[in-house]
Amino acid sequence: MNRKWIYGTILLLILMIAIPSTYKVIHTHYERLRQNTTKKIIEAAKDCYYNNSCIEEKITLAEIYEKTGLPTMSNPITKKIYNEESYVDVSDNFSFNEITE
Repeated sequence: MNRKWIYGTILLLILMIAIPSTYKVIHTHYERLRQNTTKKIIEAAKDCYYNNSCIEEKITLAEIYEKTGLPTMSNPITKKIYNEESYVDVSDNFSFNEITE
């Protein structure tokens, strides 16, 4: 009887540590994937803007694809392709704004 309680307590302690730790690792991984994709889009937009190929304050993904040769980008978590109307706002320090359908 005592062994069951001891084993149960040990299992409970392991689960209390393992579940939150696993969640945090997965969440951090997804966030880094998203940041990496966004960084690629912003770098392509900066390249386009500073080479005077893109002159607007809002550079759409369609324009970036056309003028920089960037391959079609998708959200790494949901695997959905970003809407081509999504844009990089130059006046807001090159921030990426995703437009969902």
